[in-house]
Amino acid sequence: MPDGSVPRWACPQCERPLGWGEPHPGEPTAPPVPAAPGTLRVGTWNLEKCPHPEDAKGWEVARWQDHLAADIWLLTEVHRDWESARGSVLVSPPRGGDGSGTKRWAAIQTPYPIYQLDDDGGERPAAEESLCLARIDLPQHLGAGSILVACSVLPWRGAGRSWPGLPDKILNEQQAFVLDQHVERIERAWDGREPIVWGGDFNQELVDLAPHRKAAGYRLAGTIAGIDRLRAAFDRFPLTAVTEQSQHLDTQARSIDHLAVSRSVAAGAARVHRPHHPDGRLLSDHAAYVADIDVQRASALVTTG
Repeated sequence: MPDGSVPRWACPQCERPLGWGEPHPGEPTAPPVPAAPGTLRVGTWNLEKCPHPEDAKGWEVARWQDHLAADIWLLTEVHRDWESARGSVLVSPPRGGDGSGTKRWAAIQTPYPIYQLDDDGGERPAAEESLCLARIDLPQHLGAGSILVACSVLPWRGAGRSWPGLPDKILNEQQAFVLDQHVERIERAWDGREPIVWGGDFNQELVDLAPHRKAAGYRLAGTIAGIDRLRAAFDRFPLTAVTEQSQHLDTQARSIDHLAVSRSVAAGAARVHRPHHPDGRLLSDHAAYVADIDVQRASALVTTG
């Protein structure tokens, strides 16, 4: 097949890469294990460089999504036209630094009814472009009604070069500029009772470097002030960051991608996965994180309260 949006070596009828469906080295061959009854599985994953859903990497990402079996995905560095069997997708606004309009910072994907909560004319479009905010109606058997979901991306060192509209140069100010907007938007949308899931690529570790890492010359991802700022943002709703102690793709570092969930539904730490191509090459420079949350417990608390 010709080079382009589909893989070079693929079936001419369905355009799937050759070898599709064969066991992948290092991957469990057992079928996906869904969340336990009464729980909801949420996941976040930076797909790196916004892969097209119909190219070889896109097929592999979708296949891993099926394997990890999250009910709600918070995706970052995602293609505008992303799609897979895991349900419908909503994406954040166009990126100011990308003229093609196909690369988006954030997306939410779910098989359940989902309603995007657009900005109401705020004055910080550079912060708004990295937020996807939506309300999802959950199945009746979960008993929780709806859940508010936010997917965010925060700046990294040097982000101003590809992200027009951020404050100049100083990462700490750029972080605050974007995070404050996202907190305000979540606060305006929240009804004060429904569970919240907030995640994405925050480009910020939530734990300072261990002394031996500092001595070896490693640098904290984010800023020291960013640790307190992000924790305060999660506390505001209040949320538990189930990825606080999770590993990065580099097992020696802490995650900069996070899942924070309402404390009433938190049910343990996130699980870390490192999806890869059939030949063992990693699909992304970020790990994928999934966690199961107990939304039935939140519903019971609201009823008894």
